[in-house]
Amino acid sequence: MPVTRLLLPLLLAGAALAGGGASVWQVLNADGIPRPAAHVRPARPCPPLRLPADWDVRAQAYADVTGDGTPECVLAVWRPWRDWPTRRWESRPSPIVANRDARGDSAHVLVLKPRPDGTFRPLWGGSALYRPVTALTVLPGGHLVTLESTYARGRDSASTALSEWSWTGFGFRLERRVPLGARHLAADGAGWPAVR
Repeated sequence: MPVTRLLLPLLLAGAALAGGGASVWQVLNADGIPRPAAHVRPARPCPPLRLPADWDVRAQAYADVTGDGTPECVLAVWRPWRDWPTRRWESRPSPIVANRDARGDSAHVLVLKPRPDGTFRPLWGGSALYRPVTALTVLPGGHLVTLESTYARGRDSASTALSEWSWTGFGFRLERRVPLGARHLAADGAGWPAVR
């Protein structure tokens, strides 16, 4: 592995942690080197939806992540933890049992199709995430970008990583993950992830 690939996450994490608390937006382009963002656009908000009362929506984006030509509502949600329904036939401990915070909530990414009356049709919902999502946005072209933390740090904490995902038809595939301390996520005018 080239030395630059080993150093890249360390440089990125160091730059983000050293200046990540500032109010200046930083763009993370393909080479992973952060630079000041000239223009940042927040994610387009979802239309009003009637969601369950026990959902704590931490971030949302209204964009076409599935590639079907129409936008979906993509949510980062914390809700009461539930095991996989198939676990009732298993005697071994669930692999997602630790994926929850002290309140008993787990983090999920959900993809919903809004209806005009405020209801929605669920298209996809991830299991209790190992790395809880604290913020998300969608880049042009439909790539999902998330800031991720840990359950021990909590839902209001700065991230420990930034990840980019692409839709596979069944769910999302990880394209890249870099260590990063940030609280806010958007996209710049050129379509790169921007953080602060």
